[in-house]
Amino acid sequence: MTDRERQGWIIVASLFVVLVFVFGSGYNTGGLFFPQLLKHFGWSRTQLSTLQGAALPLSAGLSAPLFGWLLDRVEARLVMVAGVLMTGTSFVIASRVDSFGPLFGAYVLLGVGIGASTLLPCSLVIANWFGARRGLAMGLTFAGTSLGGAAMTLVGNFAIVHSGWRAGYVTLALPMFIIVIPLIIFVVKTRPAQAEGVSVAQASDALPGFELREAFRSRSFWMISAAQFFFAAVAAGAGLHLITYLTELGYTPSFAAGTASLILVFAAFGKLGMGLFADRVSARIALTFNFLVACVGMILIFGAARTTVLIPFVLLFGLSLGAPLVLIPMLVAESLGLKRFGSIGGIAGIFNTIGAFVGPVGAGKIYDLTGSYVNAFEVFVVMCLLGAAVTYSCRSFESEQARQTTAPLPVTA
Repeated sequence: MTDRERQGWIIVASLFVVLVFVFGSGYNTGGLFFPQLLKHFGWSRTQLSTLQGAALPLSAGLSAPLFGWLLDRVEARLVMVAGVLMTGTSFVIASRVDSFGPLFGAYVLLGVGIGASTLLPCSLVIANWFGARRGLAMGLTFAGTSLGGAAMTLVGNFAIVHSGWRAGYVTLALPMFIIVIPLIIFVVKTRPAQAEGVSVAQASDALPGFELREAFRSRSFWMISAAQFFFAAVAAGAGLHLITYLTELGYTPSFAAGTASLILVFAAFGKLGMGLFADRVSARIALTFNFLVACVGMILIFGAARTTVLIPFVLLFGLSLGAPLVLIPMLVAESLGLKRFGSIGGIAGIFNTIGAFVGPVGAGKIYDLTGSYVNAFEVFVVMCLLGAAVTYSCRSFESEQARQTTAPLPVTA
């Protein structure tokens, strides 16, 4: 193993830790505080739902284009450190609130912090450091989101049970300042050593890939954006309503919650497995296959009242749930190149945010109108099929580049 390869795998391990603490604490612990805040303040469930359902994902998604633009111009660790500072500060603010407004503001800050320090910058760094083994590196790194969710949920719950919800927020904040920020500062680098006097922006300019305007003219950009939407809608929609659906089928709340946790564990293995698969067959083929696996999983959910059907549902849905977090950045690099990876990823991420909002809200609305989740899950099955179709229609960067090069010039008077 060369020194560069060794440093690359050290960065993978470091980013895994970042995702465990930042993403695991930020996105996966909201349910722990929901009943505590409900009891303490007496706010409505609808009001509280806006924290995890609107303030956090919308702020993360809407800020993504800005951070993507920055990542193409400055060192990733600078953006990530700023994001982790915002994340830790948001938890500290949340621990001190006495009214809804400041808490909503804390969750907005939390979303921005997560957006600046997790998925997009980690994808950019891994894409720059790895070529042939990019899928394996992505899979190992992004396993931190699922395993972090499971681990930090237990940590947060322990703090809440023993010291209350305010202490729970502080407990989640401490690793940001003590562990994550020093780790990023001393280990993370955007790409391998570049020539002296060459800035990050200049190094990006030298990489193969499209400028934003060229990316917008490509079919692959819009197909990747659509895939982002379908993935987020299904993952967020089915994920949010799964526990309620299982309890309505007759399972106990504890069993339903345990099932949801098991799905997260399988998701970690799915990211690693699909990353390895993508290294062999391309991200386009792997993501297409992953959507089809998710489709089969969603079909099985209709028979989940029987444990013989529930088990394969948990396996297939879990393995396919988080893998697009690994595969979509690989597909961006594969179809659009690395030159403006951050900017392209940030803009395409807006479609992920829209999907993460539409999926849960749409499923809830369908349930309110019909009294059942059946129609909502049927929509998710169709979305999985559409996700497979748009992914398969993506082209390689060389193919997109050749089409734009040979495209006829517009006729002028």
